[in-house]
Amino acid sequence: TPGDEYAKIDQMLPKKKGQSPKDRAKEIEGVLDWCRTYNVKPVDDGSVPGFKKIGSIPISRRSPEERKDDVDNILTWIRAGKPEDDDMADEFKKIDQFLPKRKGQSPKDRAREIESCLDWCRQRNVTLTDEPTVAAFEKLPSVPVSKRSPEDREQDVDNILSWIRQGKPSDLDTPGDEF
Repeated sequence: TPGDEYAKIDQMLPKKKGQSPKDRAKEIEGVLDWCRTYNVKPVDDGSVPGFKKIGSIPISRRSPEERKDDVDNILTWIRAGKPEDDDMADEFKKIDQFLPKRKGQSPKDRAREIESCLDWCRQRNVTLTDEPTVAAFEKLPSVPVSKRSPEDREQDVDNILSWIRQGKPSDLDTPGDEF
């Protein structure tokens, strides 16, 4: 019943200090609208499995000494004016180009940032020399639009507000089976 859905959503949403019943009703209606847009039932029917344990947090595959050597190599590359003839210059240059430069950033801090990015790429087997494909950017998702009219949504707010004012009973007698 709608009262059960209202109650479930009311329990899930945190209550804001000083929130008026009308604001609370609008908040509950917003959740209902989102649920309708994405075909999600707001009432838990037990179909969602519990959380599973995940593995350990990935750590760097390189030793601290190897990572320090990388920072030193990057720092040398930066101090030498970022020459192109270095073995790792292509990777250093690509990372240096896409990482934002911070105001007042020291060369050592920049080298650490580049090394962190390089380490991240190594952990995830990302190669920096490959050109990115455009296919990943071709399809953009559409922006969800509410399937209900503003009048219907206002009616929902009024129904929820009535439900709140009646002491939040769970056995509301409302017409239709639209919830």
